[in-house]
Amino acid sequence: MIIKDIKITIDFKEVLKELGFKQVSTILTPPMEKMIKEEIEKANGLIHPKADFIHFNLSSVTEDTIITDCNTLTFKTKYLAKHLSGCSKASLFVCTIGSRLEESIKGYFTEGEQTRAYIMNGIGSAAVEEVVNYVNQLITKDAEKERFETVKRFSPGYGDWNLLDQKAIFDILKPSSIGVSLNEKYFMIPEKSITAIVGWKNR
Repeated sequence: MIIKDIKITIDFKEVLKELGFKQVSTILTPPMEKMIKEEIEKANGLIHPKADFIHFNLSSVTEDTIITDCNTLTFKTKYLAKHLSGCSKASLFVCTIGSRLEESIKGYFTEGEQTRAYIMNGIGSAAVEEVVNYVNQLITKDAEKERFETVKRFSPGYGDWNLLDQKAIFDILKPSSIGVSLNEKYFMIPEKSITAIVGWKNR
């Protein structure tokens, strides 16, 4: 299911976390706070969240292999298999905030505005997490309608889940429809994009 009308709010405190500010040990000066809020305001006009997700059955979950009924999609990973233990269904999703924010970051670097580039990068990370949370909530609601509960999302690159599986995920989801592609190293373009699987477990 493709979703293009996602509304998110960029949370100032979440941006601070992404930037490494710690409430106790880091002093946020008034000029820095002003700059961060200025960049959040700019980012609101640069972020265009989109997502795509599907639900499917898990045919088998063994010690190191997950087999689905979704076009013979199979993953070989002990970490994910353990994570999905007890799940009979799952959802795959990809989401992004688009490319314009990244273009802004590159522009700041070109202009020698490294601080603003760093701040905007943190804002982008916080924003894509908000999109992930939005999609995760939709998946959880769908699961609850069928009397399932969901487990925490898990993404390629975590544990032993190889990034090579991004290709299989992209073959299923075809996220070019929302402007996301893979480079030769299986990293996503735009960078502020996330793929993940969410397991469904019987209550």
